[in-house]
Amino acid sequence: MGAYSTRIDDELVVMVKAGDHAAFTEIYNRYWPLLFLHVQRMVKDEDLAGDVVQEVFTWVWQHAPTLDFNSTISSYLYTSVRNKVFNLIRHHKIKANYFKDIAAFIEEGNYHVDEALRYKELMRTIESEIDRMPPRMREIFNLSRKEHLSHKEIAMQLAISESTVREQVKRALKVLRVKVEDPYSLLYILLYLLH
Repeated sequence: MGAYSTRIDDELVVMVKAGDHAAFTEIYNRYWPLLFLHVQRMVKDEDLAGDVVQEVFTWVWQHAPTLDFNSTISSYLYTSVRNKVFNLIRHHKIKANYFKDIAAFIEEGNYHVDEALRYKELMRTIESEIDRMPPRMREIFNLSRKEHLSHKEIAMQLAISESTVREQVKRALKVLRVKVEDPYSLLYILLYLLH
């Protein structure tokens, strides 16, 4: 199962479309808790929230080979559970007094769960790209990012020049920038590197 946990969502989606149940289980485990919390906040009913999320995942598994994901799997799942809640409202399966709460929830732009999903996916992409870097670049980058060492400290520790350290960090950032195109995600990278 460990091999699946290191895969990025796009790879898992391809595997799920090919009928790989373990890949589907990995996506389920990644997103079920966040989706459940989001739906539960909308409907104020834990059992109903669990049912909504479960139904969406069941539908995705049953239709996986024919699904066309125009966006990320996280966005697809988030939109699916939200639409499912709206359908329940239309069919009066949710108490009428929750309708105002849900409308207020959406009006306020309370999309923390969607942001959390995007952030989680981005972090997974960044980690995956770091793991694919050449060993020396990865080592230097991790010393800079995880250990918060200066270029000078890294150079001393690895017995290389500061300019080599600077160049490797610069190349590593370039690799990440190529993989992450939108400006909000680039901001996440910067925050991630300062973390």
